Amino acid sequence: MNDYLQSPLFGRISRDEAKRMLACSGAQFRDYPSGSLVFGENDRPKYLYLLVDGKVQIAKHLPSGKRNLLFQVRELEVFGGHFSSAEYEYYWYEALAVKPSRVLVLPGHFIYGVCHKACEHHKMVIRNLLDIQAGNNLQMTKKLHIVTNTTLKQKLALWLMDMSHGGNKVVMDMNREELADYLGVTRPSLSRSMAELRHQGVIRIEGKTVWIDHMEELEKIMEDE
Repeated sequence: MNDYLQSPLFGRISRDEAKRMLACSGAQFRDYPSGSLVFGENDRPKYLYLLVDGKVQIAKHLPSGKRNLLFQVRELEVFGGHFSSAEYEYYWYEALAVKPSRVLVLPGHFIYGVCHKACEHHKMVIRNLLDIQAGNNLQMTKKLHIVTNTTLKQKLALWLMDMSHGGNKVVMDMNREELADYLGVTRPSLSRSMAELRHQGVIRIEGKTVWIDHMEELEKIMEDE
């Protein structure tokens, strides 16, 4: 099992301080089998979740029945961190365990309400969470930039460039169906576009690894399509 205290949520906090804080908060570990909901679209936000082990996806179901994959939660990342005291507030999206997953569940009122002792490590958690939320906002902005491009090949090119982090290698952490849901396209269309890029010599696919052999050609796709 991953060491949950290595999460960015507990950055700059000693292990002893973190454990005391979690005991004070009433945090608990929960196990979710594959295919089960951590929370649903109509659930009220009451907790902050930290994925210790497994795989969780954040998605929205559209009236058409199509599933829009918003983003994927990686191990030691937090999710579900929006809270409101308004009775009508709800998540709007769902969190689904797509592999057997262990989650640390922290009451939201503790995370966002500094206790009467005003502990420095408690305040540090709030600062860490703000940093995490800023990173999440950037990721959603990137996704918006990707999915609003006009063609599937442009979307795919942008996604590959973003996931390569300036290199020429992308390790897929989503299968074809999940990536299609993320990009808002059908799986057959995605497979055709990837096959075209492979046939043109722009990319090579080896198992879950995509090698970008011609980054300049990938960049031209966004200009020419």
